[in-house]
Amino acid sequence: MNGALRIFRKEMLSILRERRVLFTTLILPIILMPLLMYGPLLFFGNAARKTAEATQKVGVQNLPEAAIAALRAAKLEPVPTDSPLKDVQEKKFQAAVSYQGSTFTVYGRLSGATQSSLVVGKIQEALRGYKDQLVAQALQERGLSTQILEPVSIRTQDASRPQERAAGIFAFLIPYFLVIFILNGGQAVAIDATAGEKEKGTLEALLSAPVPVFQIVLGKALAVLTVALAAAFAGVAGIVLGGTVMRSLVPQEILGGSPLGGGLSLGPAGYLALLLTAVLFAAMMVSVQLSLGVYARTFKEAQSYMAPLLLVFIVPLLLLQFSDFLTQQSWYYLVPAFNVMLLLDGLVKGSAEQGQATLTWLSTLMYAALALGLAVRNFRREEVVFRN
Repeated sequence: MNGALRIFRKEMLSILRERRVLFTTLILPIILMPLLMYGPLLFFGNAARKTAEATQKVGVQNLPEAAIAALRAAKLEPVPTDSPLKDVQEKKFQAAVSYQGSTFTVYGRLSGATQSSLVVGKIQEALRGYKDQLVAQALQERGLSTQILEPVSIRTQDASRPQERAAGIFAFLIPYFLVIFILNGGQAVAIDATAGEKEKGTLEALLSAPVPVFQIVLGKALAVLTVALAAAFAGVAGIVLGGTVMRSLVPQEILGGSPLGGGLSLGPAGYLALLLTAVLFAAMMVSVQLSLGVYARTFKEAQSYMAPLLLVFIVPLLLLQFSDFLTQQSWYYLVPAFNVMLLLDGLVKGSAEQGQATLTWLSTLMYAALALGLAVRNFRREEVVFRN
C-alpha cells in the first residue's frame, strides 16, 4: 500500500498548490451557503414586517363605513375608485376591494411573493375581523353567545422529532447539498487526475512506474475522496452554522414565525452514521468519476461526461421533500444512490432505522467496490489510456 500512499500524497500536493481550488472548495461554501439559504428568507421576512407596520393605500368601491373603518384600523388607507381591477393591474394600488350584494372582492397581483400579496393579506384579515363583528352583533340581538359558533376548540401540537425540528424547513436540503457537494467537489480533481494527466502527457509515465495499477487508482481515489468529503462537509457546515447564527442574532419577527432550522441535533451515533453514509457514497461516486475521466481524451470531454451524472441525481434529490408520501420498502435501500439519499434524509430527521442503515451501507460498499474495480480495469486497458 506504500505505492497508493505515495500517489495519494502526489495528488494532494498538486491540489494544495492550487489555492483557488481550495478557496472555492472549502472556504466559499461556508461563506455562500448561509447567504443563499437564509438571505431570501430574511429579505422577505423583513419586507413582510415593514409592510405590516406601514400604511398602504388601497382602492375601495361601495364599501360600508364600518368596513372602511376596519381597513383603517389595519393600517390601510382607503381611496375611492371606480375601477379597482384596472387600478391594481396598472399598479396604481397594491390591492383593492369592492363590495356588491353581500360579497367582498379583493383584487391583488398574487403571482408570487409580492408586496401586493402581503397587502391583500392585510385586507383579508381586516375584513375577517369586520365579519366576526357583524356575526357577534347578530347573535347578541338574538340573545345568543358567540361561543355557540365554537362548541369545541382545536389545538395543534408539533409531533416532529427533535432532530426534524432542528433541521426545520431545510430538513431535506441538508442531504441534498451533501450529495451535490460530494459530486461537484470531487469532479474537478477526478478529471485533473485522469484526463488532465492525459493532456499533460504524464499518465503514461505514471502507469509505467513500478507500482501496481490498483495502487495508482486507489491513491488517486483517496485524493479525490478527501476533497469531495471536505467540500461536502464545508457546504453542510455553512448551512448549519448559518442557521445557528440566524436563530441567535435575527429577531423572530423578521423571520415571520418561520421554523428557520438548518441545524443538526443528532447524538454521537447519528453523526457517525451520517459520516459513514457520506464516505461510502463518496467512495462509490469517486470511482465512477475516475472511470469516466480516464476514458475521456481531454479535460473538456471529461466534463461533458460528468454533467449528466449530476442531472441523474437531481430528480430523486428533489423528491426527498415528498419522502413522507413514500411507503417505505426494504428494497429501496438497495437501489444505488437513491438508498443513500433516503438514509441521509432519515438520519437528519431522526427517523432512520438500523435495518435501513445496514442495507444501505452494505449495498453501497459493494457498489463502491464494483466501481473501483471498473476504474482499475479502465486504467489497465491500453485502448482507454491511449484513446487520445
